[in-house]
Amino acid sequence: MSLGWRPRRPHSVSFARAALAGAALGALLGILAATGEVVWVAWSVRGAGFRPELLLYGAVIEGGLGLAVGLLLGLVWSVWSAGRVQARARVGLVVREASPAAGPTLTRRAALRLGLALASAGGLGVLTLAWATDGRRQAAWAQAAPARLASRADGPPNILLVTLDTVRSDYLRVYGHPSIQTPNLDRLAAQGARFDLQIVQQPQTNPSHASMFTGMYPSSSGVRVHMVDTLPANLDTLATLLNGAGYATAALYSWLSFDPQYCQFQRGFQVYQNVAPGGPAALDNPIGKEVAADYRVAREYLLLPKMLNQATGVQQRIEEIAKGRADLTTDAAIAQLQAVHGQPFFLWLHYFDPHYPYQPPAELADQYDSGYSGPIDSSMATVDAIDSGALVPRGADLRRLVSLYEGELTFLDLHLGRLLAALDTLGLADTTVIAVTADHGEAFGEHTQEIVGPPFFHPHSLYNTEQRVPLLLRYPPLIRPGTVVSVPTQAIDLFPTLLELAGVPVPAQSQGRSLRGLLDGSDDGHDRAAFSALADYTFTSVTVPGWKFILNNASGHRQLFDLQADPNETHDLAGAQPDLAQRLAEQTQTWMKAVGIS
Repeated sequence: MSLGWRPRRPHSVSFARAALAGAALGALLGILAATGEVVWVAWSVRGAGFRPELLLYGAVIEGGLGLAVGLLLGLVWSVWSAGRVQARARVGLVVREASPAAGPTLTRRAALRLGLALASAGGLGVLTLAWATDGRRQAAWAQAAPARLASRADGPPNILLVTLDTVRSDYLRVYGHPSIQTPNLDRLAAQGARFDLQIVQQPQTNPSHASMFTGMYPSSSGVRVHMVDTLPANLDTLATLLNGAGYATAALYSWLSFDPQYCQFQRGFQVYQNVAPGGPAALDNPIGKEVAADYRVAREYLLLPKMLNQATGVQQRIEEIAKGRADLTTDAAIAQLQAVHGQPFFLWLHYFDPHYPYQPPAELADQYDSGYSGPIDSSMATVDAIDSGALVPRGADLRRLVSLYEGELTFLDLHLGRLLAALDTLGLADTTVIAVTADHGEAFGEHTQEIVGPPFFHPHSLYNTEQRVPLLLRYPPLIRPGTVVSVPTQAIDLFPTLLELAGVPVPAQSQGRSLRGLLDGSDDGHDRAAFSALADYTFTSVTVPGWKFILNNASGHRQLFDLQADPNETHDLAGAQPDLAQRLAEQTQTWMKAVGIS
Protein backbone atom coordinates (compact mmCIF):
# COMPACT_ATOMS: atom_id res chain seq x y z
CA MET A 1 0.00 0.00 0.00
CA SER A 2 1.30 3.44 -0.87
CA LEU A 3 0.13 7.01 -0.42
CA GLY A 4 -0.13 9.63 -3.18
CA TRP A 5 -1.80 9.95 -6.53
CA ARG A 6 -1.00 9.36 -10.11
CA PRO A 7 -3.23 8.95 -13.15
CA ARG A 8 -4.37 5.41 -13.69
CA ARG A 9 -5.87 3.90 -16.82
CA PRO A 10 -8.77 2.14 -15.04
CA HIS A 11 -10.30 5.56 -14.22
CA SER A 12 -10.96 6.28 -17.92
CA VAL A 13 -12.91 3.05 -18.17
CA SER A 14 -14.89 4.09 -15.10
CA PHE A 15 -15.71 7.34 -16.91
CA ALA A 16 -17.20 5.42 -19.88
CA ARG A 17 -19.01 3.08 -17.53
CA ALA A 18 -20.71 5.95 -15.72
CA ALA A 19 -21.79 7.60 -18.96
CA LEU A 20 -23.19 4.40 -20.45
CA ALA A 21 -24.86 3.33 -17.23
CA GLY A 22 -26.51 6.72 -16.95
CA ALA A 23 -27.70 6.52 -20.55
CA ALA A 24 -29.10 3.01 -20.08
CA LEU A 25 -30.84 3.92 -16.83
CA GLY A 26 -32.28 7.11 -18.35
CA ALA A 27 -33.59 5.27 -21.40
CA LEU A 28 -35.14 2.60 -19.20
CA LEU A 29 -36.84 5.15 -16.96
CA GLY A 30 -38.10 7.07 -20.01
CA ILE A 31 -39.59 3.93 -21.53
CA LEU A 32 -41.18 2.98 -18.21
CA ALA A 33 -42.65 6.48 -17.89
CA ALA A 34 -44.04 6.29 -21.42
CA THR A 35 -45.55 2.87 -20.73
CA GLY A 36 -47.20 4.21 -17.59
CA GLU A 37 -48.59 7.15 -19.53
CA VAL A 38 -50.05 4.94 -22.24
CA VAL A 39 -51.71 2.70 -19.66
CA TRP A 40 -53.08 5.77 -17.87
CA VAL A 41 -54.48 7.16 -21.13
CA ALA A 42 -56.17 3.84 -21.93
CA TRP A 43 -57.72 3.72 -18.46
CA SER A 44 -58.65 7.37 -17.89
CA VAL A 45 -59.37 8.99 -21.29
CA ARG A 46 -62.83 8.05 -22.48
CA GLY A 47 -62.88 6.76 -26.02
CA ALA A 48 -59.09 6.55 -26.34
CA GLY A 49 -58.63 2.84 -25.62
CA PHE A 50 -55.21 1.18 -25.76
CA ARG A 51 -53.17 2.64 -28.61
CA PRO A 52 -50.08 0.50 -29.38
CA GLU A 53 -48.54 3.24 -31.54
CA LEU A 54 -48.47 5.51 -28.48
CA LEU A 55 -46.25 2.99 -26.75
CA LEU A 56 -43.85 3.19 -29.65
CA TYR A 57 -43.94 6.99 -29.86
CA GLY A 58 -43.46 7.27 -26.11
CA ALA A 59 -40.55 4.85 -26.13
CA VAL A 60 -38.82 6.79 -28.90
CA ILE A 61 -39.54 10.28 -27.52
CA GLU A 62 -39.38 9.79 -23.76
CA GLY A 63 -36.87 6.94 -23.91
CA GLY A 64 -34.65 9.05 -26.17
CA LEU A 65 -34.87 12.03 -23.84
CA GLY A 66 -34.17 9.81 -20.85
CA LEU A 67 -31.13 8.40 -22.64
CA ALA A 68 -29.78 11.87 -23.36
CA VAL A 69 -30.40 13.12 -19.83
CA GLY A 70 -28.96 9.97 -18.30
CA LEU A 71 -25.86 10.21 -20.47
CA LEU A 72 -25.37 13.83 -19.47
CA LEU A 73 -25.84 13.09 -15.78
CA GLY A 74 -23.47 10.14 -16.02
CA LEU A 75 -20.81 12.34 -17.56
CA VAL A 76 -21.34 15.03 -14.95
CA TRP A 77 -21.16 12.52 -12.10
CA SER A 78 -18.04 10.94 -13.54
CA VAL A 79 -16.28 14.30 -13.93
CA TRP A 80 -17.34 15.33 -10.43
CA SER A 81 -16.11 12.03 -8.96
CA ALA A 82 -12.79 12.34 -10.76
CA GLY A 83 -12.39 15.84 -9.40
CA ARG A 84 -13.03 14.67 -5.86
CA VAL A 85 -10.51 11.86 -6.18
CA GLN A 86 -7.85 14.24 -7.48
CA ALA A 87 -8.55 16.79 -4.79
CA ARG A 88 -8.27 14.25 -2.01
CA ALA A 89 -5.10 12.81 -3.52
CA ARG A 90 -3.40 16.19 -3.47
CA VAL A 91 -3.67 16.38 0.31
CA GLY A 92 -2.38 12.87 0.74
CA LEU A 93 -5.66 11.23 1.64
CA VAL A 94 -5.92 8.80 -1.22
CA VAL A 95 -4.69 5.32 -0.71
CA ARG A 96 -3.80 3.65 -3.96
CA GLU A 97 -5.15 0.11 -4.19
CA ALA A 98 -2.60 -2.66 -4.19
CA SER A 99 -4.25 -4.24 -7.19
CA PRO A 100 -6.27 -2.76 -10.08
CA ALA A 101 -8.67 -5.67 -9.70
CA ALA A 102 -9.74 -4.61 -6.23
CA GLY A 103 -13.00 -2.99 -7.49
CA PRO A 104 -15.31 -3.69 -10.38
CA THR A 105 -14.38 -2.04 -13.65
CA LEU A 106 -15.84 -2.03 -17.13
CA THR A 107 -13.55 -3.24 -19.85
CA ARG A 108 -13.40 -1.45 -23.18
CA ARG A 109 -14.93 -4.51 -24.86
CA ALA A 110 -17.90 -4.53 -22.43
CA ALA A 111 -18.36 -0.78 -22.82
CA LEU A 112 -18.42 -1.19 -26.60
CA ARG A 113 -20.99 -3.96 -26.36
CA LEU A 114 -23.22 -1.88 -24.10
CA GLY A 115 -22.99 1.08 -26.45
CA LEU A 116 -23.84 -1.08 -29.45
CA ALA A 117 -26.82 -2.55 -27.59
CA LEU A 118 -28.16 0.90 -26.78
CA ALA A 119 -27.62 2.11 -30.34
CA SER A 120 -29.33 -1.01 -31.70
CA ALA A 121 -32.32 -0.47 -29.42
CA GLY A 122 -32.64 3.12 -30.56
CA GLY A 123 -32.25 2.15 -34.20
CA LEU A 124 -34.83 -0.60 -33.83
CA GLY A 125 -37.28 1.89 -32.35
CA VAL A 126 -36.74 4.30 -35.23
CA LEU A 127 -37.05 1.53 -37.83
CA THR A 128 -40.22 0.24 -36.19
CA LEU A 129 -41.66 3.74 -36.21
CA ALA A 130 -40.77 4.11 -39.89
CA TRP A 131 -42.29 0.71 -40.66
CA ALA A 132 -45.50 1.60 -38.81
CA THR A 133 -45.96 4.77 -40.82
CA ASP A 134 -44.73 3.57 -44.20
CA GLY A 135 -48.04 1.90 -45.09
CA ARG A 136 -49.94 5.07 -44.29
CA ARG A 137 -47.46 7.14 -46.26
CA GLN A 138 -47.91 4.98 -49.34
CA ALA A 139 -51.69 5.17 -49.00
CA ALA A 140 -51.52 8.94 -48.57
CA TRP A 141 -49.84 9.43 -51.91
CA ALA A 142 -51.55 6.68 -53.88
CA GLN A 143 -54.11 9.11 -55.28
CA ALA A 144 -51.61 11.74 -56.44
CA ALA A 145 -52.29 11.34 -60.16
CA PRO A 146 -54.06 14.44 -61.49
CA ALA A 147 -57.40 14.31 -63.26
CA ARG A 148 -59.84 16.79 -64.68
CA LEU A 149 -63.37 17.38 -63.52
CA ALA A 150 -66.04 16.66 -66.03
CA SER A 151 -69.69 17.42 -66.63
CA ARG A 152 -72.51 16.73 -69.02
CA ALA A 153 -75.93 18.19 -69.53
CA ASP A 154 -77.82 14.90 -69.22
CA GLY A 155 -77.62 12.07 -66.72
CA PRO A 156 -76.98 12.42 -62.98
CA PRO A 157 -76.29 15.88 -61.54
CA ASN A 158 -72.91 17.28 -60.69
CA ILE A 159 -72.29 17.67 -56.96
CA LEU A 160 -70.48 20.63 -55.41
CA LEU A 161 -69.97 20.28 -51.65
CA VAL A 162 -68.64 23.46 -50.05
CA THR A 163 -67.58 23.26 -46.41
CA LEU A 164 -66.89 26.42 -44.46
CA ASP A 165 -64.64 26.20 -41.43
CA THR A 166 -65.88 27.70 -38.15
CA VAL A 167 -69.14 29.29 -39.33
CA ARG A 168 -72.01 29.46 -36.87
CA SER A 169 -75.30 29.97 -38.59
CA ASP A 170 -76.55 32.91 -36.51
CA TYR A 171 -73.66 35.03 -37.83
CA LEU A 172 -75.07 34.99 -41.36
CA ARG A 173 -77.71 37.45 -42.54
CA VAL A 174 -79.94 34.70 -43.91
CA TYR A 175 -80.05 33.13 -40.43
CA GLY A 176 -81.01 36.36 -38.73
CA HIS A 177 -77.84 38.37 -38.10
CA PRO A 178 -78.85 42.03 -38.20
CA SER A 179 -75.79 43.63 -39.79
CA ILE A 180 -73.44 41.10 -41.38
CA GLN A 181 -72.91 41.48 -45.13
CA THR A 182 -73.22 38.00 -46.71
CA PRO A 183 -75.31 38.70 -49.84
CA ASN A 184 -74.16 35.67 -51.82
CA LEU A 185 -75.09 33.16 -49.15
CA ASP A 186 -78.39 35.01 -48.75
CA ARG A 187 -79.02 34.69 -52.49
CA LEU A 188 -78.12 31.00 -52.51
CA ALA A 189 -80.63 30.35 -49.71
CA ALA A 190 -83.33 32.24 -51.64
CA GLN A 191 -82.67 30.07 -54.70
CA GLY A 192 -82.85 26.79 -52.79
CA ALA A 193 -83.40 25.42 -49.28
CA ARG A 194 -82.25 26.66 -45.90
CA PHE A 195 -82.01 24.23 -42.99
CA ASP A 196 -82.48 26.13 -39.75
CA LEU A 197 -81.33 23.52 -37.25
CA GLN A 198 -78.37 21.76 -38.85
CA ILE A 199 -76.32 20.12 -36.08
CA VAL A 200 -72.78 18.77 -36.32
CA GLN A 201 -71.88 15.52 -34.60
CA GLN A 202 -68.72 16.92 -33.03
CA PRO A 203 -67.59 20.58 -33.14
CA GLN A 204 -64.17 19.90 -34.62
CA THR A 205 -62.93 19.91 -38.20
CA ASN A 206 -61.80 16.39 -39.08
CA PRO A 207 -64.41 14.43 -37.11
CA SER A 208 -67.16 16.64 -38.51
CA HIS A 209 -65.99 16.19 -42.10
CA ALA A 210 -65.65 12.45 -41.58
CA SER A 211 -69.32 12.40 -40.57
CA MET A 212 -70.28 14.19 -43.80
CA PHE A 213 -68.13 11.90 -45.94
CA THR A 214 -69.20 8.57 -44.38
CA GLY A 215 -72.63 9.20 -42.85
CA MET A 216 -71.33 7.91 -39.53
CA TYR A 217 -71.00 9.27 -36.02
CA PRO A 218 -67.37 9.84 -34.94
CA SER A 219 -67.52 6.97 -32.45
CA SER A 220 -68.58 4.67 -35.29
CA SER A 221 -66.22 5.88 -38.02
CA GLY A 222 -63.25 6.01 -35.65
CA VAL A 223 -62.42 9.63 -36.53
CA ARG A 224 -62.92 11.06 -33.05
CA VAL A 225 -59.74 13.02 -32.26
CA HIS A 226 -58.93 15.83 -34.70
CA MET A 227 -55.73 15.29 -36.74
CA VAL A 228 -55.01 12.09 -34.78
CA ASP A 229 -57.60 9.53 -35.85
CA THR A 230 -57.69 8.66 -39.55
CA LEU A 231 -60.45 7.18 -41.67
CA PRO A 232 -60.32 3.36 -41.87
CA ALA A 233 -59.73 2.01 -45.35
CA ASN A 234 -62.73 -0.33 -45.18
CA LEU A 235 -65.29 2.50 -45.05
CA ASP A 236 -67.01 3.90 -48.10
CA THR A 237 -66.92 7.66 -48.61
CA LEU A 238 -68.74 10.06 -50.89
CA ALA A 239 -65.65 10.17 -53.09
CA THR A 240 -65.13 6.40 -53.37
CA LEU A 241 -68.80 5.72 -54.11
CA LEU A 242 -69.26 8.56 -56.60
CA ASN A 243 -65.98 7.78 -58.32
CA GLY A 244 -67.07 4.15 -58.59
CA ALA A 245 -70.33 5.34 -60.16
CA GLY A 246 -68.52 7.17 -62.92
CA TYR A 247 -68.08 10.62 -61.40
CA ALA A 248 -64.88 12.55 -61.85
CA THR A 249 -63.80 13.58 -58.36
CA ALA A 250 -61.70 16.39 -56.96
CA ALA A 251 -60.96 17.93 -53.57
CA LEU A 252 -59.53 21.42 -53.05
CA TYR A 253 -58.97 22.22 -49.40
CA SER A 254 -57.30 25.04 -47.56
CA TRP A 255 -55.98 23.68 -44.30
CA LEU A 256 -53.32 21.08 -43.49
CA SER A 257 -55.56 18.93 -41.27
CA PHE A 258 -56.88 17.45 -44.54
CA ASP A 259 -53.43 16.37 -45.70
CA PRO A 260 -53.72 12.58 -46.04
CA GLN A 261 -51.47 11.71 -43.09
CA TYR A 262 -53.88 13.46 -40.71
CA CYS A 263 -57.18 12.07 -42.01
CA GLN A 264 -56.96 9.61 -44.96
CA PHE A 265 -59.81 11.42 -46.71
CA GLN A 266 -58.06 11.30 -50.09
CA ARG A 267 -59.44 7.89 -51.13
CA GLY A 268 -61.66 8.15 -54.18
CA PHE A 269 -60.50 11.62 -55.20
CA GLN A 270 -58.67 11.84 -58.51
CA VAL A 271 -57.52 15.35 -57.60
CA TYR A 272 -56.65 16.00 -53.97
CA GLN A 273 -54.87 19.30 -53.38
CA ASN A 274 -54.11 21.66 -50.51
CA VAL A 275 -54.47 25.17 -51.95
CA ALA A 276 -53.50 27.07 -48.79
CA PRO A 277 -50.36 29.23 -49.02
CA GLY A 278 -47.52 29.50 -46.53
CA GLY A 279 -47.16 25.92 -45.31
CA PRO A 280 -43.94 24.95 -43.51
CA ALA A 281 -41.18 23.87 -45.89
CA ALA A 282 -40.43 20.89 -43.64
CA LEU A 283 -43.83 19.43 -44.57
CA ASP A 284 -43.21 19.50 -48.30
CA ASN A 285 -42.05 15.88 -48.46
CA PRO A 286 -43.74 12.62 -47.43
CA ILE A 287 -41.31 11.83 -44.62
CA GLY A 288 -41.70 15.26 -43.06
CA LYS A 289 -45.46 14.92 -43.30
CA GLU A 290 -45.45 11.56 -41.55
CA VAL A 291 -43.13 12.72 -38.79
CA ALA A 292 -45.46 15.66 -38.16
CA ALA A 293 -48.49 13.36 -38.09
CA ASP A 294 -46.84 10.96 -35.64
CA TYR A 295 -45.81 13.86 -33.44
CA ARG A 296 -49.40 15.08 -33.47
CA VAL A 297 -50.58 11.72 -32.11
CA ALA A 298 -47.96 11.77 -29.36
CA ARG A 299 -48.76 15.40 -28.55
CA GLU A 300 -52.42 14.61 -28.09
CA TYR A 301 -51.87 12.02 -25.37
CA LEU A 302 -48.34 12.24 -23.94
CA LEU A 303 -47.20 14.92 -21.52
CA LEU A 304 -43.68 15.54 -22.83
CA PRO A 305 -44.64 16.24 -26.48
CA LYS A 306 -47.52 18.40 -25.23
CA MET A 307 -45.13 20.45 -23.06
CA LEU A 308 -42.66 20.80 -25.93
CA ASN A 309 -45.41 22.06 -28.22
CA GLN A 310 -46.54 24.63 -25.66
CA ALA A 311 -42.98 25.78 -25.05
CA THR A 312 -42.05 26.12 -28.71
CA GLY A 313 -45.39 27.33 -30.09
CA VAL A 314 -44.89 25.32 -33.29
CA GLN A 315 -48.56 24.49 -33.80
CA GLN A 316 -49.62 28.05 -33.07
CA ARG A 317 -47.19 29.39 -35.63
CA ILE A 318 -48.42 26.96 -38.28
CA GLU A 319 -52.03 27.99 -37.65
CA GLU A 320 -51.04 31.60 -38.20
CA ILE A 321 -49.06 31.24 -41.43
CA ALA A 322 -50.74 28.30 -43.18
CA LYS A 323 -54.33 29.60 -43.29
CA GLY A 324 -56.25 29.19 -46.48
CA ARG A 325 -57.46 32.29 -48.30
CA ALA A 326 -60.85 32.47 -49.96
CA ASP A 327 -59.54 34.25 -53.06
CA LEU A 328 -56.94 31.55 -53.77
CA THR A 329 -59.35 28.73 -52.93
CA THR A 330 -61.93 30.14 -55.34
CA ASP A 331 -59.29 30.66 -58.06
CA ALA A 332 -58.39 26.97 -57.84
CA ALA A 333 -62.05 25.93 -57.90
CA ILE A 334 -62.87 28.02 -60.96
CA ALA A 335 -59.85 26.58 -62.77
CA GLN A 336 -61.19 23.08 -62.07
CA LEU A 337 -64.69 23.98 -63.23
CA GLN A 338 -63.34 25.42 -66.47
CA ALA A 339 -61.93 21.98 -67.31
CA VAL A 340 -65.26 20.16 -67.14
CA HIS A 341 -66.43 17.97 -69.97
CA GLY A 342 -68.15 14.68 -70.68
CA GLN A 343 -69.23 13.16 -67.37
CA PRO A 344 -70.65 14.28 -64.00
CA PHE A 345 -68.29 15.61 -61.35
CA PHE A 346 -68.07 15.67 -57.57
CA LEU A 347 -66.06 18.63 -56.25
CA TRP A 348 -65.43 19.14 -52.54
CA LEU A 349 -64.25 22.64 -51.78
CA HIS A 350 -63.15 23.76 -48.31
CA TYR A 351 -62.72 27.35 -47.08
CA PHE A 352 -60.74 27.90 -43.88
CA ASP A 353 -60.85 31.71 -43.56
CA PRO A 354 -63.21 32.17 -40.56
CA HIS A 355 -61.05 29.95 -38.33
CA TYR A 356 -58.92 31.77 -35.78
CA PRO A 357 -56.73 33.78 -35.90
CA TYR A 358 -59.20 36.10 -37.61
CA GLN A 359 -57.26 37.85 -40.37
CA PRO A 360 -59.63 39.67 -42.74
CA PRO A 361 -57.97 41.77 -45.46
CA ALA A 362 -57.15 45.36 -44.56
CA GLU A 363 -60.18 46.78 -46.34
CA LEU A 364 -62.49 44.66 -44.14
CA ALA A 365 -60.62 44.74 -40.84
CA ASP A 366 -62.48 47.84 -39.62
CA GLN A 367 -65.77 47.39 -41.49
CA TYR A 368 -67.69 46.25 -38.42
CA ASP A 369 -65.71 48.06 -35.72
CA SER A 370 -63.73 51.16 -36.64
CA GLY A 371 -61.56 53.22 -34.33
CA TYR A 372 -60.65 50.41 -31.93
CA SER A 373 -57.45 50.67 -29.91
CA GLY A 374 -56.73 47.80 -27.58
CA PRO A 375 -55.05 44.41 -27.17
CA ILE A 376 -57.17 42.43 -29.66
CA ASP A 377 -55.50 41.91 -33.04
CA SER A 378 -55.33 39.28 -35.77
CA SER A 379 -52.36 37.39 -34.36
CA MET A 380 -52.18 33.95 -32.86
CA ALA A 381 -50.81 35.63 -29.73
CA THR A 382 -54.30 37.06 -29.12
CA VAL A 383 -55.85 33.60 -29.49
CA ASP A 384 -53.29 32.09 -27.10
CA ALA A 385 -53.89 34.82 -24.52
CA ILE A 386 -57.66 34.23 -24.65
CA ASP A 387 -57.21 30.45 -24.55
CA SER A 388 -54.99 30.65 -21.46
CA GLY A 389 -57.27 33.10 -19.65
CA ALA A 390 -54.65 35.85 -19.64
CA LEU A 391 -57.03 37.96 -21.74
CA VAL A 392 -60.80 37.81 -21.31
CA PRO A 393 -62.49 39.93 -24.00
CA ARG A 394 -65.31 42.09 -22.71
CA GLY A 395 -66.96 45.26 -23.93
CA ALA A 396 -64.98 46.92 -26.68
CA ASP A 397 -62.43 44.08 -26.76
CA LEU A 398 -65.14 41.48 -27.33
CA ARG A 399 -66.74 43.62 -30.00
CA ARG A 400 -63.38 43.91 -31.77
CA LEU A 401 -62.80 40.16 -31.65
CA VAL A 402 -66.25 39.46 -33.09
CA SER A 403 -65.85 42.17 -35.74
CA LEU A 404 -62.69 40.50 -37.07
CA TYR A 405 -64.61 37.23 -37.34
CA GLU A 406 -67.39 39.05 -39.18
CA GLY A 407 -64.84 40.54 -41.56
CA GLU A 408 -63.63 37.04 -42.40
CA LEU A 409 -67.22 35.96 -43.12
CA THR A 410 -67.80 38.88 -45.48
CA PHE A 411 -64.53 38.18 -47.32
CA LEU A 412 -65.50 34.52 -47.65
CA ASP A 413 -68.94 35.43 -48.96
CA LEU A 414 -67.42 37.75 -51.56
CA HIS A 415 -65.42 34.93 -53.10
CA LEU A 416 -68.25 32.42 -52.83
CA GLY A 417 -70.07 34.89 -55.07
CA ARG A 418 -67.29 34.53 -57.64
CA LEU A 419 -67.68 30.74 -57.50
CA LEU A 420 -71.44 30.88 -58.00
CA ALA A 421 -71.00 33.34 -60.88
CA ALA A 422 -68.55 30.94 -62.52
CA LEU A 423 -71.14 28.14 -62.35
CA ASP A 424 -73.62 30.42 -64.11
CA THR A 425 -71.10 31.47 -66.78
CA LEU A 426 -70.10 27.87 -67.47
CA GLY A 427 -73.71 26.74 -67.78
CA LEU A 428 -73.48 24.43 -64.75
CA ALA A 429 -75.98 26.09 -62.41
CA ASP A 430 -79.01 24.00 -63.36
CA THR A 431 -77.20 20.66 -63.46
CA THR A 432 -75.26 20.95 -60.22
CA VAL A 433 -76.38 20.15 -56.68
CA ILE A 434 -74.77 22.76 -54.43
CA ALA A 435 -74.49 22.00 -50.72
CA VAL A 436 -72.92 24.66 -48.49
CA THR A 437 -72.40 23.87 -44.82
CA ALA A 438 -69.86 24.21 -42.00
CA ASP A 439 -67.94 21.83 -39.78
CA HIS A 440 -68.66 23.67 -36.50
CA GLY A 441 -69.39 27.09 -35.08
CA GLU A 442 -67.50 29.35 -32.68
CA ALA A 443 -68.09 30.52 -29.11
CA PHE A 444 -67.60 34.10 -27.96
CA GLY A 445 -68.03 33.73 -24.21
CA GLU A 446 -71.78 33.10 -24.24
CA HIS A 447 -71.50 30.11 -21.89
CA THR A 448 -69.11 29.71 -18.98
CA GLN A 449 -70.51 26.55 -17.38
CA GLU A 450 -70.79 22.99 -18.64
CA ILE A 451 -67.87 23.51 -20.99
CA VAL A 452 -64.44 21.96 -21.42
CA GLY A 453 -61.76 24.66 -21.63
CA PRO A 454 -62.20 28.41 -22.10
CA PRO A 455 -65.56 29.94 -23.10
CA PHE A 456 -64.17 31.08 -26.45
CA PHE A 457 -63.53 29.38 -29.81
CA HIS A 458 -63.99 25.58 -30.03
CA PRO A 459 -64.32 22.63 -29.37
CA HIS A 460 -65.42 23.22 -25.79
CA SER A 461 -69.15 22.62 -25.58
CA LEU A 462 -72.30 21.27 -27.20
CA TYR A 463 -74.19 24.54 -27.09
CA ASN A 464 -75.49 25.76 -30.43
CA THR A 465 -72.80 28.44 -30.61
CA GLU A 466 -70.46 25.60 -31.62
CA GLN A 467 -72.94 23.00 -32.80
CA ARG A 468 -75.45 24.76 -35.05
CA VAL A 469 -74.17 25.51 -38.55
CA PRO A 470 -75.63 26.63 -41.87
CA LEU A 471 -76.84 24.18 -44.46
CA LEU A 472 -77.97 25.52 -47.84
CA LEU A 473 -78.97 23.25 -50.72
CA ARG A 474 -79.66 24.38 -54.29
CA TYR A 475 -80.72 22.15 -57.17
CA PRO A 476 -83.29 23.84 -59.42
CA PRO A 477 -84.87 20.66 -60.87
CA LEU A 478 -85.81 19.40 -57.41
CA ILE A 479 -85.65 22.11 -54.72
CA ARG A 480 -88.25 24.84 -54.61
CA PRO A 481 -86.67 28.30 -54.12
CA GLY A 482 -87.08 29.71 -50.63
CA THR A 483 -87.68 26.34 -48.93
CA VAL A 484 -87.09 26.48 -45.17
CA VAL A 485 -86.64 23.33 -43.07
CA SER A 486 -86.98 23.91 -39.32
CA VAL A 487 -86.70 20.39 -37.90
CA PRO A 488 -83.32 19.07 -36.65
CA THR A 489 -80.94 17.70 -39.26
CA GLN A 490 -77.41 16.35 -38.90
CA ALA A 491 -74.06 16.43 -40.66
CA ILE A 492 -74.33 12.67 -41.25
CA ASP A 493 -77.51 13.29 -43.28
CA LEU A 494 -75.50 14.81 -46.14
CA PHE A 495 -73.98 11.43 -47.06
CA PRO A 496 -77.24 9.61 -47.94
CA THR A 497 -78.78 12.80 -49.36
CA LEU A 498 -76.05 13.48 -51.93
CA LEU A 499 -75.80 9.80 -52.89
CA GLU A 500 -79.56 9.61 -53.38
CA LEU A 501 -79.56 12.72 -55.56
CA ALA A 502 -76.76 11.17 -57.64
CA GLY A 503 -78.66 7.90 -58.01
CA VAL A 504 -75.99 5.94 -56.11
CA PRO A 505 -77.08 3.24 -53.61
CA VAL A 506 -76.51 4.22 -49.97
CA PRO A 507 -74.36 1.62 -48.14
CA ALA A 508 -75.44 -0.01 -44.89
CA GLN A 509 -72.76 1.87 -42.92
CA SER A 510 -74.80 5.09 -43.16
CA GLN A 511 -76.29 6.26 -39.87
CA GLY A 512 -77.74 9.41 -41.43
CA ARG A 513 -81.16 9.96 -42.93
CA SER A 514 -81.70 11.47 -46.35
CA LEU A 515 -83.01 15.03 -46.42
CA ARG A 516 -84.88 14.55 -49.67
CA GLY A 517 -88.17 13.80 -47.95
CA LEU A 518 -87.95 17.13 -46.13
CA LEU A 519 -87.58 18.84 -49.50
CA ASP A 520 -90.45 17.16 -51.34
CA GLY A 521 -92.84 17.06 -48.38
CA SER A 522 -92.89 13.29 -47.87
CA ASP A 523 -91.20 13.65 -44.45
CA ASP A 524 -92.51 16.15 -41.88
CA GLY A 525 -89.49 15.49 -39.65
CA HIS A 526 -91.49 15.19 -36.41
CA ASP A 527 -89.45 12.15 -35.33
CA ARG A 528 -86.03 13.48 -36.32
CA ALA A 529 -83.28 13.83 -33.72
CA ALA A 530 -79.69 15.05 -33.94
CA PHE A 531 -77.10 13.52 -31.61
CA SER A 532 -73.65 14.87 -30.75
CA ALA A 533 -70.72 14.30 -28.42
CA LEU A 534 -67.41 15.87 -27.52
CA ALA A 535 -64.30 13.86 -28.35
CA ASP A 536 -63.83 12.60 -24.79
CA TYR A 537 -67.58 12.01 -24.34
CA THR A 538 -67.71 14.37 -21.36
CA PHE A 539 -70.87 15.77 -22.91
CA THR A 540 -73.47 14.22 -25.18
CA SER A 541 -76.59 15.89 -26.53
CA VAL A 542 -79.76 15.38 -28.48
CA THR A 543 -81.74 17.98 -30.42
CA VAL A 544 -85.38 17.19 -31.21
CA PRO A 545 -88.05 19.46 -32.68
CA GLY A 546 -88.23 22.45 -30.35
CA TRP A 547 -85.86 21.16 -27.67
CA LYS A 548 -82.18 20.65 -26.85
CA PHE A 549 -80.89 18.32 -24.12
CA ILE A 550 -77.27 18.18 -22.91
CA LEU A 551 -75.97 15.47 -20.59
CA ASN A 552 -72.76 15.81 -18.56
CA ASN A 553 -71.58 12.21 -18.44
CA ALA A 554 -68.98 13.00 -15.78
CA SER A 555 -71.28 14.63 -13.22
CA GLY A 556 -74.70 13.47 -14.42
CA HIS A 557 -75.90 17.06 -14.66
CA ARG A 558 -78.69 17.64 -17.20
CA GLN A 559 -79.68 20.74 -19.16
CA LEU A 560 -82.85 21.26 -21.17
CA PHE A 561 -83.58 24.24 -23.41
CA ASP A 562 -86.68 25.40 -25.24
CA LEU A 563 -85.17 26.38 -28.60
CA GLN A 564 -88.20 28.36 -29.73
CA ALA A 565 -88.50 30.55 -26.64
CA ASP A 566 -84.80 30.47 -25.78
CA PRO A 567 -82.66 29.99 -28.93
CA ASN A 568 -79.54 31.21 -27.09
CA GLU A 569 -79.82 28.39 -24.52
CA THR A 570 -79.70 30.61 -21.45
CA HIS A 571 -82.57 29.18 -19.33
CA ASP A 572 -82.19 25.58 -18.17
CA LEU A 573 -85.60 23.93 -17.85
CA ALA A 574 -84.48 20.46 -16.74
CA GLY A 575 -85.89 21.08 -13.27
CA ALA A 576 -89.12 22.59 -14.54
CA GLN A 577 -89.68 19.82 -17.13
CA PRO A 578 -88.44 16.64 -15.36
CA ASP A 579 -90.47 14.19 -17.45
CA LEU A 580 -89.22 15.60 -20.76
CA ALA A 581 -85.65 15.77 -19.42
CA GLN A 582 -85.86 12.13 -18.35
CA ARG A 583 -87.24 11.03 -21.71
CA LEU A 584 -84.47 12.81 -23.61
CA ALA A 585 -81.86 11.47 -21.18
CA GLU A 586 -83.03 7.94 -21.93
CA GLN A 587 -83.02 8.67 -25.67
CA THR A 588 -79.46 10.00 -25.41
CA GLN A 589 -78.25 7.01 -23.42
CA THR A 590 -79.89 4.58 -25.84
CA TRP A 591 -78.07 6.29 -28.70
CA MET A 592 -74.77 6.21 -26.79
CA LYS A 593 -75.02 2.44 -26.37
CA ALA A 594 -75.95 1.97 -30.03
CA VAL A 595 -72.87 3.85 -31.29
CA GLY A 596 -70.39 2.45 -28.77
CA ILE A 597 -70.08 5.36 -26.34
CA SER A 598 -69.64 3.96 -22.84
